[in-house]
Amino acid sequence: MSFSEDIKNELCRSQIVKSCCASAECLGMLLYCNRFSADKIKLVSASHEVRKRAQILFNALFGCQLTEDGRDEALMIDDPDIIKAIFDWFGFRPVGSSLSLNRAFIEEECCKASFLRGCFLMGGYASDGHRGYHLELVTSHYSVSNQVATLLDELSMTPGAVVRRGNNVLYYKNSRLIEDFLTYIGAPNSAMDIMLRKIERSFANRINRDVNCETANFDKVVGAAGRQIAAIERIEKAGRFDDLPSELRDTALLRKNNPMASLAELAALHEPPVSKPGLSSRFKRIIKYSEELPK
Repeated sequence: MSFSEDIKNELCRSQIVKSCCASAECLGMLLYCNRFSADKIKLVSASHEVRKRAQILFNALFGCQLTEDGRDEALMIDDPDIIKAIFDWFGFRPVGSSLSLNRAFIEEECCKASFLRGCFLMGGYASDGHRGYHLELVTSHYSVSNQVATLLDELSMTPGAVVRRGNNVLYYKNSRLIEDFLTYIGAPNSAMDIMLRKIERSFANRINRDVNCETANFDKVVGAAGRQIAAIERIEKAGRFDDLPSELRDTALLRKNNPMASLAELAALHEPPVSKPGLSSRFKRIIKYSEELPK
């Protein structure tokens, strides 16, 4: 099951207790459905729960039974009397004008949320965040998309907008805005899923950064120790080890006996302990001495 379908199933569990909210949600479905015209209404959804909710809404408001078309998971209305009743109810003219959002149906806050829920149920999509955050509302009606964008802007959830293959798309790529939108329309659990996934991703990224940092530090220690040991072995091979000052001989022996020790660990092994800068200086002298030996 996709994340979009999870969201829509959660939305379908939202209770509608007021007739004004039922009208608002139904309006959102119509303006974002596959076809809303004077001769046919076609609501397409892969979600059985969405189709069932649409049946309940349209039956409650208009006393009609939507015809199921199993070929493309659609619900159809082609009865001209019912279509006329729907157009009249929402104040649309069947011919001669483009569809637009009738703000009289979304005056109350609850109705705005119900309307946007209907929009998402029919024309919405959301990704789960694995490949980036994305939520969109898609309709073929230009004026509707602009008016919904204005509504979302009034609700402090300003979306982006783009035209894609002749459809008008409002979208969010900001996870916080997606969370706000889902919570507002009645899907707080889905919003929480996004929050938790963000936390998990942030935690995993932090662990990876720490591991990479530790690996880089370890590689740095190993590399430095390898250069130090190679210099000591060159001095020994040349038979010049005893020519080193006593403090350098002590450091060289400790390094050979502790090849994986960090500079701080090796400094603490000295008697008496030496500082890291002091130990670093000793190794520089050892390496320089080895480089000055005859090849």
